[in-house]
Amino acid sequence: MSKILFFTDGWFFNFGIAKQLQNYNDFKLYSIFDVDDKAKKFFQQQKIVKYEKIWYFMDFIKKTPRPPNQEYLKTFEQKYNINLWSIIYADREFYNQYNNYYKFHYDEILSIVEQECKFFEMVIEEIRPQFLSIFMTVSHYHELLASICKAKGIHILMLGSARFGNRMMISQEGGILDKDTLTMNVQTTRSLNELNNYLKKFDSAKEGADYRRISFEENAWQRYKPLINFFFLKRSKNFVNRYYNFGRTRKKVLWIKLSNFFKKKYRNHFINKNFKTEINDKDNIIYFPLQMEPERVLLIGAPYYTNQISVITSIAKSLPVNYKLYVKEHPVMKILGWRNTSYYKQILDYPNVVLIHPSISSEKILEKSSLIITIAGTAGQEAAFHGKPVITLTEQLYSYLPSVYKPKTIEELPEAIRKMLQYKINSSSLNEYVNLVDENTFELNLIDISADFAYRFGFKGLIMDAEMPVSKVESFLNDYEDIFKKLVNEYLIKIKRTMKE
Repeated sequence: MSKILFFTDGWFFNFGIAKQLQNYNDFKLYSIFDVDDKAKKFFQQQKIVKYEKIWYFMDFIKKTPRPPNQEYLKTFEQKYNINLWSIIYADREFYNQYNNYYKFHYDEILSIVEQECKFFEMVIEEIRPQFLSIFMTVSHYHELLASICKAKGIHILMLGSARFGNRMMISQEGGILDKDTLTMNVQTTRSLNELNNYLKKFDSAKEGADYRRISFEENAWQRYKPLINFFFLKRSKNFVNRYYNFGRTRKKVLWIKLSNFFKKKYRNHFINKNFKTEINDKDNIIYFPLQMEPERVLLIGAPYYTNQISVITSIAKSLPVNYKLYVKEHPVMKILGWRNTSYYKQILDYPNVVLIHPSISSEKILEKSSLIITIAGTAGQEAAFHGKPVITLTEQLYSYLPSVYKPKTIEELPEAIRKMLQYKINSSSLNEYVNLVDENTFELNLIDISADFAYRFGFKGLIMDAEMPVSKVESFLNDYEDIFKKLVNEYLIKIKRTMKE
């Protein structure tokens, strides 16, 4: 009987999966819950899912003045072959660039990580699971748990996006198919027009729309209600202990919210005044789309390329003399308040770099471009379907395409650019890629579920804690029962393939 350890946070995906999975007698279910006090009360009382054992993450992680045990952390790194600082820097809260509320010092960070390491080791050693079920890792402790499990040979069931419409995948790494469990039975041949229609299932503008929906950008009351609650409701003990809430006093939150409002206005004016609103037909273009920040695909998926200014500098130095680099801001950055104008000024200083206005469609730039360079973006996938070669600095799902090249080092860029400018794409490789994605991913719209869950229970904003009446939770799970059943079926397929390795 296989043991599955779930990491269940406030979004309830893994709780819904566990509810359906318990109908099969092949598994013993365990869970770590990463929730605050009100949700914790629900899990302590619920009888919807029968777990063999559960733990509450925040019971083991405390703010402490005790210095970290450096010897333990050193031994831990050697034991699991894990670079802890690489994982630590994957968390946006430890970057002063993203965290305006609190500056973490060395001992604080390592004390937090030491407690997490000891807790995860304790749980894994006690139950020795065969599988870890976790949603796409977004914080350092998610990635830490997944890394420990990989080091111990525990199979990861990580649910993440395939970047094709609503297609999802379950894999060891977020957003990348597992080569060991791939199937390649479908041989559908599509015309170039059909391939382009397939691409339209993924609309880059949809990413922004989904982000607005999940962040309640289009519903002012729902967006500001959590902020109002933050100022008037009592905060739980867990809220104070959570490292990402350090420094979030009411006064500071109010000041930063007001400051960001005026900064966004100023930055928007700067963008309209200084960014190019037209593409020069005489330019030979290589296109580099900026990644959204902070973002999982950059912090976790590309930890050594988080300084995008540095990447642009390297590309600008590597261009053939008759080419210009067109850089476009990520559309979701508008919702996040844009970047600091000093960031844009650095890009504007490069003589062979053009900063394009966000209103210009990526499709229009792609049509005019000879080559696309990306750190980890979906633009590389879109480019391939537009018949353009791609250089990506990290391994991606679309790296299966022969028209996509990943340099081993940044110093290889000049040669890689000249090589890929000569590459011609054929539709047969695109057909093979589409067949691969179709066969090894599945369609599921989790954005709608996430938004609905946040609306129903108030899991949005500064305080991710709300009352969880059992009847209300059961109603939510019943409303999405068919989707959770479909999801569990995909998990069972993945587990079966994994066990055959």
